[in-house]
Amino acid sequence: MFKRVLRQLATLLVGLAAGPVLAAVVNLSGALDNPANTALVASDMGAAQFTDDLDTANNVALHVLHVAVGGSVNFTSTGFALGGIDPYFTLFSGTDWTTATVLDSNYLHASTLGGDFTQDIMLSAGDYTVAIGVYENMSFAENLGSGVLADGFIALGGPFFFGDGRYAFTITAPDATTVPEPGSALLSLMAAGVAVWTQRRRKTSTTHGG
Repeated sequence: MFKRVLRQLATLLVGLAAGPVLAAVVNLSGALDNPANTALVASDMGAAQFTDDLDTANNVALHVLHVAVGGSVNFTSTGFALGGIDPYFTLFSGTDWTTATVLDSNYLHASTLGGDFTQDIMLSAGDYTVAIGVYENMSFAENLGSGVLADGFIALGGPFFFGDGRYAFTITAPDATTVPEPGSALLSLMAAGVAVWTQRRRKTSTTHGG
């Protein structure tokens, strides 16, 4: 009887591990040619420029991303299909420009297929900086293989990749409010299993005693 209860408990634990995990969704949107967009900087990390099409195409939007729970984080661009920029996306660790280093980018997709993309990146809990620009305005840190966000971007983005200037991203990450504490979940299931086993033993003892 007790072995059967243990098997049932194991099944419940497997179900818990395989169950769906809800996610936190962050939407980033704006335009590289909008002076009211406070996320914009120029490629040299100074004030965003709007003098001509080339300057505007080399503006970069910097957004802070907070990841509450470590795990796989999905980055999906949707703006290109709506007439927006052909995006170049770079993810930096941290939010301090002088220390933030490159973690990943959409280089492979941008340099082959181009347009909107979806990409999964394993991240630890913490703060990150999402840089969004026009292809192929990559950061100096990525281009040179070392460096930080403060080094700026190579300013090779062009009006041909600008579209109407809009960008739109959806970021989906694990949600802290939906991740159970393993210890408390296990104890709850063990308590339930022991309760079932104890109840069945009492019924069995009563039957044999009669």
